[in-house]
Amino acid sequence: MRIFNSGEENKLDIIILLSVLFLAATGVLMVYSASSVYSLEHHSTTNYYLIRHSIYLAIGLAFMLFLMRVDYSALGRLVYPAYLLGLLMLIIVLVPGIGKEVNGARRWIDLGFITFQPSEMAKYVLILYLAHSLTKKKDKINNFVMGFASHVLIAGVYIGLILLQPDFGSAAVLTVIVFAVLFVGRVRLRHLILIVVASVALMCVAVVTQSYRMERISAFLDPWQDSLGSGYQVVQSFVAFGSGGIYGVGLGESAQKLFFLPHAHTDFIFSIIGEELGFIGVAVIITVFAVMFIQSLRVSLRAPDLFGCYLAFGCALLITLQAAVNMSVTVGIVPPTGITLPFVSYGGTSLVASLSAVGMILSVSKRQR
Repeated sequence: MRIFNSGEENKLDIIILLSVLFLAATGVLMVYSASSVYSLEHHSTTNYYLIRHSIYLAIGLAFMLFLMRVDYSALGRLVYPAYLLGLLMLIIVLVPGIGKEVNGARRWIDLGFITFQPSEMAKYVLILYLAHSLTKKKDKINNFVMGFASHVLIAGVYIGLILLQPDFGSAAVLTVIVFAVLFVGRVRLRHLILIVVASVALMCVAVVTQSYRMERISAFLDPWQDSLGSGYQVVQSFVAFGSGGIYGVGLGESAQKLFFLPHAHTDFIFSIIGEELGFIGVAVIITVFAVMFIQSLRVSLRAPDLFGCYLAFGCALLITLQAAVNMSVTVGIVPPTGITLPFVSYGGTSLVASLSAVGMILSVSKRQR
């Protein structure tokens, strides 16, 4: 089996590549704009987050370039070791003293010289596993145990560990991805309905048993009811978009980033884009994500085998779904989740993982029919 694509393969999909590079470049620009004042206040320099973001971007681009050169079919050899490594990381992050706790959540492993979030990598590892397993079991896909239960059990372990961190948003997104990949993999619909029923029930329990989640739901339904408390972020996000209008107030001229809008360079960077670049800037970002997703779906449909089809589809859907959720939070369509905007938000592990996923999509594109 080849490890690297040969020169006889098709050219990679330039539209996907340019879309991602545009979003990444926009991310560098907006991270600096959104974080400069906060960085100066907390780190005595305006460049602290820009430098760190640029380093993670360079690492992510290196992984993307490497993976798009790798014959994606060779990744099947790494499925089980990768799954076990992801499982180990999701367990280790829960251990006090190893997992770094921030605002009551233990989602990061701090090695001193680097801090990373295992769940961001685990999402794509699970997609890789599902793509491989669904291809391997294609003749048994209608069997309840082999086609449905085995995949749900494997995915459920990851989702359960992510919920324990707790990271409700990532767990919910990953549940949707598992359903979608299994659906595309032609698992019986009546089996998949069980996922929907069980997931809705578990998510409801997870919400009502945690007061802070109930506060987020209340803030989502009426953010003005507690505009200085649970609804503060959403209200300030509305102010940012309202200030931006059609053309924006100008790059670097945001007022909301002056400590009015928390997490301006991470979860709510889309709000700063809306304020500084206006409706036009927002429309461009949404359009680029849509183009990347549609083009990735074409790659998935033209993949030479089922493994490539499922892999490209799962990676593209996860990136796009996370983008849609992040943008929806900023405009009050869904409750706050803590999910960043792929390629654009500050967040090292998310950036590296998303760019690595693009590398796998581009690898499939080089062998598409």
